[in-house]
Amino acid sequence: MQYFLYVSTLVFLIFQLLYMFVPLLFSKVKKLDETLEEKTISVLVPAYNEELTIKNCIDAMEGLKYSNYELLIINDGSKDGTMHKLDELLSLMPHDREADGKLEYKAVRGVYRSVLHPQVYVIDKNNGGKADSLNAGIDYAQSDIVITLDADSMLETHSLQYVNQYFHDPDVIALGGTVKIVQGAEKKDGVIMEKFTGKGIIKSQIVGYIHGFYVRKLTQSVFNSIVVISGAFGAFYKEVLIDVKGFRSTVGEDIDITLKIHEYMKANQLRKKLVYAPEAICYTECPENMPNFYKQRIRWQKAFIDCILIYWSDLSKKFSKGVSLFFAIDGFVLGTLTAFTSIFFLIQVLLSGKNIGLALIMLSLSITVNALQILVSLYLCKKYGSTYSLRDYIHMFLFSQFELLTYRNVLLFINIVGTIKYFDNDEGWGYVERKGVATITGNVTTTT
Repeated sequence: MQYFLYVSTLVFLIFQLLYMFVPLLFSKVKKLDETLEEKTISVLVPAYNEELTIKNCIDAMEGLKYSNYELLIINDGSKDGTMHKLDELLSLMPHDREADGKLEYKAVRGVYRSVLHPQVYVIDKNNGGKADSLNAGIDYAQSDIVITLDADSMLETHSLQYVNQYFHDPDVIALGGTVKIVQGAEKKDGVIMEKFTGKGIIKSQIVGYIHGFYVRKLTQSVFNSIVVISGAFGAFYKEVLIDVKGFRSTVGEDIDITLKIHEYMKANQLRKKLVYAPEAICYTECPENMPNFYKQRIRWQKAFIDCILIYWSDLSKKFSKGVSLFFAIDGFVLGTLTAFTSIFFLIQVLLSGKNIGLALIMLSLSITVNALQILVSLYLCKKYGSTYSLRDYIHMFLFSQFELLTYRNVLLFINIVGTIKYFDNDEGWGYVERKGVATITGNVTTTT
């Protein structure tokens, strides 16, 4: 046990040093080039029981500084009033658009086009799950680039322009944008002002997202080793999604499609890149209570374990060395195995009274590494244009130290439970109830 702890601690330090120094050395803010030719973009929004959230997504699309795009909302057999709400918001009329017929998915009951917003389409289909809905959207999309967006996500005004700019690099095959928490954001004079506010569980997720994207995603992007392009905001070439046979029906379609693309590149010896685009931003509603937070993170962990079991046996053959290291070592060994060993070690220390000194050293090490990485992530957050006040940044740093000993331990527990629950064979969306409708309207983000 102790030997494993020593080795894992050394490996942990190596990865944490990478996460500290690589973003600082290689982060570079892209200046928006509005003269670039607009590539065609299809934004896919799978919607299952999204009656309360879909309006925000549509409203945000109306404010985009981009013209050459279409929005495809895929109603996945919702049991609430989602379809009625869409008709109410969009004034839908039947449309004769046909699919390419290159992917498989549940039967489509009808395709509709908005009278009020001609670039918006609705695909009404039988329930098949999120991956199934995305496959339908890909098959009906008529653009070169496909963006996947959650129904509760709202794109920032210039997000599609940045996506377009990144795809003008011929080496880019897919990208993930920055996902931020909508709760607490304010809009003043047309500019979104971010605020570090709300309940502790919301603040924890704000800090977690800032660290996860500006530090972890940016580092993995430098090594062309992004393990997961977030389903809340990812962009891909349509032809690539067709070539990999679309999304697989699983609890974590976003990590699976990312790995499938890495596998596709290795098999075809393509020198392409999956990149992180910090400047392309969307806002999403996060869980506001522990039961929904628990359900969301359990689903994420089960998705990760699912992919571990599928891809583990042929890691070196299917993926580059960088992807294998971040997926297997950083993700599985440090993210999952050490959750179990840490719990066992703590129980042993408490019961035996031995190794207390070692436990205190490891705690001090974790606190120091966490503090340094949070400082890096907050610096990058500011560098990439976030509008938090100095007071907010100080508050975030102090809260992160408290969060390390509270909410972070909850995540440790969830990783263990999620790993065990994976074998329950529970399928489906893992639907998380919305606490309310979080939206950036007027001068304040509201929940209703």
